[in-house]
Amino acid sequence: MTETIFSKIIDGDIPSFKVYENDYVYAFLDISQVSKGHTLLIPKTPSPNIYETDAETMKHIGEALPIVANAIKKTFNPD
Repeated sequence: MTETIFSKIIDGDIPSFKVYENDYVYAFLDISQVSKGHTLLIPKTPSPNIYETDAETMKHIGEALPIVANAIKKTFNPD
């Protein structure tokens, strides 16, 4: 798969404000915050779109989601 903006963020070639990271996912604040705490949670395994993401990767996204959501809630206290 070709290099993307997301792979550059994961590799540290593009700076980001990391919220969470493990071996499978990377979560960071969106540079164009639509609302306070707007965070992107992306898999480290490249995939052309969500529909072609394998079940194992989706499992890791699902496991990370409550961790990221609670960090956002604690830090930003969103509505």
